[in-house]
Amino acid sequence: MMGTTSQAQNIDARIMGGELGAAYKLTSNWKADATLAYAWGKNSSDGKALPQMPPLDARFGLTYSEDNWSAGALWRVVAAQNRIDQNKGNVVGKDFDKSSGFGVFSLNGAYRINKNWKVSSGVDNLFGKAYAEHLNLAGNAGFGYPANDPQAINEPGRTLWTKVDMSF
Repeated sequence: MMGTTSQAQNIDARIMGGELGAAYKLTSNWKADATLAYAWGKNSSDGKALPQMPPLDARFGLTYSEDNWSAGALWRVVAAQNRIDQNKGNVVGKDFDKSSGFGVFSLNGAYRINKNWKVSSGVDNLFGKAYAEHLNLAGNAGFGYPANDPQAINEPGRTLWTKVDMSF
């Protein structure tokens, strides 16, 4: 009648990371922006990589806006994660295996109807890239698939969306 058991222990850990972002107005209508995020972790108790660390993540955006409308593009590029501690983790999840890097491209547009209403629409993952995040939740649902396993639960393919904002 006993379920599976798990063990937790305190460790000494070192975590470092940072995020850098910049935006530049190219003209009165065009704006470019970029962000870079990285985190690194080490289990100082056993000298191994700290599990459940996200890989290097970069985002590059370009936006055109004029009067009440705007259009934008976003390219997200994520590196492979090779620093893992297999089958170790935390209450949120664990490292099942290394993961592959990926890049996805998205487009969006928006129109401000008046000072209170704005309608936005877009397509995420425009090219329908099959990919899985390193820190995906497949293991938490009891599946236990690594991010690059063919049976892993991939992120959504091409996704169309629309949003209506009301402010007052």
